[in-house]
Amino acid sequence: MQAPPRKEKKTDRHSRSGVSGSPKKGGAGGKGTWGVGGKDDLITSKVDPNDPAYESEEEAEVMYDQLIISSPVENLIHEYFLSGDPEEARKSLLEVGNPLQYDHAVKKALRMAMEKQAYERELLSKLLLALYSKPISPEMIESGFQLALTALPDYKLDAPDAVEVLGKFIARAVFDEILAPAFLKHASAKNPEAEESLAHANGLVNEPHRSDRLTHIWGPGDLGSVKRLKEEATLLFGEYFTNEDAQEAEKSVRNLNAPSFHAQLVKQGIRLGLQKGPAFLKKLNNLFIFFDKSSLISPYHFKRGFNFTLSMLGDIVLDVPNAKELFLEFVKTAQENGYLSKEFSITV
Repeated sequence: MQAPPRKEKKTDRHSRSGVSGSPKKGGAGGKGTWGVGGKDDLITSKVDPNDPAYESEEEAEVMYDQLIISSPVENLIHEYFLSGDPEEARKSLLEVGNPLQYDHAVKKALRMAMEKQAYERELLSKLLLALYSKPISPEMIESGFQLALTALPDYKLDAPDAVEVLGKFIARAVFDEILAPAFLKHASAKNPEAEESLAHANGLVNEPHRSDRLTHIWGPGDLGSVKRLKEEATLLFGEYFTNEDAQEAEKSVRNLNAPSFHAQLVKQGIRLGLQKGPAFLKKLNNLFIFFDKSSLISPYHFKRGFNFTLSMLGDIVLDVPNAKELFLEFVKTAQENGYLSKEFSITV
């Protein structure tokens, strides 16, 4: 008996990043592109179904979904969310970017911020303002927002509130004068999500008392700026050095609602400890042990915080002459207690 013809199974090949999954010539693209970008740059090849290493289309789809490969611009934005330093991000963009593709950098940054919280979204709004004109032209800023609007249906798969969030980014960009108000009228809305997002932005831009609303578009979670976060961190450590209540300090850190700030928090604590002396560094060590055991601060953020401190040690020495010696001793203590990797390298 002849077997019935096999029914072809169709699979959805949409990329969640809103970019085609088709291969690009040459793979990583070479100089002047954004490099290997995970799903954006997936390379496919023909395989023999009889090959023992052959994977079915369904199996390949699972493997495809699990691939997490960051592109240079994604790494750049991730680093910026950790450091909050727009000037460093600008320099990095000039190093890795092609000016003809800056609109795609804007699009990627918007997508990444959609999956973050108020703190990172506020940081991105500030970064776009800092990059406006130099090096990203007004035309590229506008094109980046347009690309994000077009990709909104895909963005919703990972960020259900993407429509509202992009509308807020657009409204804030208009308020910051990096997007012309006319963008709200002539932007291409090729899908219902884009129409809704533009309508939301238009409502925010034209509502009464919009100045204060748009300045704080991301709500209390943004804490205004990195400067405000540092002020909160200074207050937090000041209280801990007085009462040594680790649980209260942990609660204060969680209330900041800014996980990407944790590396800066570590740096701020060490800097204050160096200024106050060995007794306070001992208290800080106990607090960091508590944060480590409660999994509040990850080993990655501890390492980043120590690296940040190391990079600014020359400035700290101007106020604290023995800061290098104190820092070296604190590094040794942190490694002995396990919250700082033994592989942490010191060059002072």
